[in-house]
Amino acid sequence: MSLLVTLYVPEGIIIAGDSRLTLNWSNKLGEQQMFHSITASDSNNKVFVIKDKFGLGTFNAADINGIPISGFINRFIEEKITNETEIDQIPELLHDFFGAKYNRPKVNFYTAGYKMENGISVQHVYILDISQGITNRVNYFNNTVQYGANWGGETEVLTRIIQNIKVLNNVDWIDLPAVPIPWNFLTLQDAIDFALYAIRTTIETMRFQQKEKTVGGPIDIIAIKPNEKPIWIKKKEYRAD
Repeated sequence: MSLLVTLYVPEGIIIAGDSRLTLNWSNKLGEQQMFHSITASDSNNKVFVIKDKFGLGTFNAADINGIPISGFINRFIEEKITNETEIDQIPELLHDFFGAKYNRPKVNFYTAGYKMENGISVQHVYILDISQGITNRVNYFNNTVQYGANWGGETEVLTRIIQNIKVLNNVDWIDLPAVPIPWNFLTLQDAIDFALYAIRTTIETMRFQQKEKTVGGPIDIIAIKPNEKPIWIKKKEYRAD
């Protein structure tokens, strides 16, 4: 599992993700089914830049046939993407690449960038479900570009904070409405801060919970602005301690 957060605000787009790779398996001990989960790596790549133009983030299945998905994404970029590829073509290319050849793995993607339309740079932000063959442009509704945020993977912690909840008052459940976030007023720096807040809060909350620690490690963040190359705001580096 992972946590990927994508924000699309007037100044640009942010894609952020953690770096944890978790291995899960089960085996039988006598008549009892045993389930296991371990942290295999905190240096897994989940956020990518495509051809110095677009961004890509991946969550859910972290491997294909036992091989980390990052290698497949690099191969996808080499084989399928050219300098002429537009952002609205990438979802179909991803479905084609990861489709029948790899038995439609349970992997999801965010892909985002800008496309010139009538002389104006227009934001395109997509979420894909490869196993179901589904694509949704999350920043477009009623023929209008929308500003907001979308997150996928291990979303429970963030959902409890951001969405409406009910609290128990003696015997009655009382609605506690969430306070709205004015996404359209967020600057690009605000979007960066929110992405860090969302992933760090999830990591620190899960630290104390009695559950698998499926989000962790360094946080990688890219920023995408019109007519500029994507910027790495945070990116883990190789090191020898």
